[in-house]
Amino acid sequence: MYIAPRSLLRNLGIVLVALLLFSVSSAGVASATTYRFWNFWTQNGDTWSYSPIGSASTTPTEGSAQAWRFDASSPSVPSLAPADQPAEVFDIACGGVMPITGTKRIAIVIDAGDPALAPEGETPPAPTAYCAVGKVDANGYELLKTVVELRTDNGFICGISGFPETECATPVSDYVASASPQRIPLTPIPDVAIESSEQATDSTQTSSLAPVGTAVVIGLLAVAGFYFWRRRKP
Repeated sequence: MYIAPRSLLRNLGIVLVALLLFSVSSAGVASATTYRFWNFWTQNGDTWSYSPIGSASTTPTEGSAQAWRFDASSPSVPSLAPADQPAEVFDIACGGVMPITGTKRIAIVIDAGDPALAPEGETPPAPTAYCAVGKVDANGYELLKTVVELRTDNGFICGISGFPETECATPVSDYVASASPQRIPLTPIPDVAIESSEQATDSTQTSSLAPVGTAVVIGLLAVAGFYFWRRRKP
């Protein structure tokens, strides 16, 4: 019976170990690929929690918040949560919406993320928040569809409100965040409202001066009448 030399067995063992290490390292590189896509966040008390499940598998409760943020993420590159906390978001979006029996109010953040991550030629819109009102048993996906336009691929959300325009979960390389998540900008008071307020103030001041002007005119007429009466008196 033929017995292989020890040197041959040793060389074969080295080759097998090398192949094993190569396959493991290749699998690690493949799994660490970074993609840019809409990351989903749910409320966890006073903070955000990255959700590994889709919004259709969640049933948010009245007064809570959910968030979508366009970001790059992988097992080795975590995504970043929205800047505004859930309670703040609900006050911004739903603070002026009265509750209705048989429905629930959910605040939904839409944050298009870092401009450096946007596809070439596209500019991400500023973060915003919507108040979605739906049935008590409505899931997150059903509520999301009531406030924004979605572009999907086999149930995966590729675009929200037209951003990004065409791509869907595109791999990225050498991405370094250039900006922290931005807070939702509060809507400023329109110039028209300010002008109207100033006009109302001017009108009020003018109205408050009217009685004084009337009294002065009456007083002058009285003095003139008395003067002419004295001159006519013999």
